[in-house]
Amino acid sequence: MDLYRAVPSRQFQAELILRRIPTARLPSNVPYLVDNLWEYARPLHLPSRRNAVYASPSPELALKNASAAIDADDRYMACRIEFGFDPPVIQLSVPDARDHPDLKNLQRLVTQRLQQKGISGLTAMMPCAALFLPGVTKAELQASMAASSLLADLVNEAVSIVRLWDSAPAPDGELFFEIADDNHYVLRPV
Repeated sequence: MDLYRAVPSRQFQAELILRRIPTARLPSNVPYLVDNLWEYARPLHLPSRRNAVYASPSPELALKNASAAIDADDRYMACRIEFGFDPPVIQLSVPDARDHPDLKNLQRLVTQRLQQKGISGLTAMMPCAALFLPGVTKAELQASMAASSLLADLVNEAVSIVRLWDSAPAPDGELFFEIADDNHYVLRPV
């Protein structure tokens, strides 16, 4: 499958070899709670959204979904992505992750469970704080779960309803890939 990205024409550099960015990206369109649960539930063979590069299945969708900052007198240009070798890729069931049903379902479940258990006040809520912090890793969440059965029960129940990783892809679904340290990609204008 060919993948495409749209980039501002003034920022485009022909033959530029792009590699993995070493830092994780925090979500701007998904609550940290959901991002943390998605990362915890992510099968190891699938790309992490935190290290992902977003793409589209067609030049037209790449242009439509372009979101990089652009000057008023610039334009986006669609490019085909050429890889050193094929990376892990996933295509979602929705055009943008912020529209995935997991967002409402996970937030509702966590809120309901905390209310049912009568959890309120800072001291009572502290065991669950890791769920709401930006960029919590799976290992960090597991360590917090080992110290709190409340958090462990909540995470395990929430992860059981995560559908992001196993939803059927939509033709216009958000698509992303993760570049390994020994891989790269180049953008080719179309």
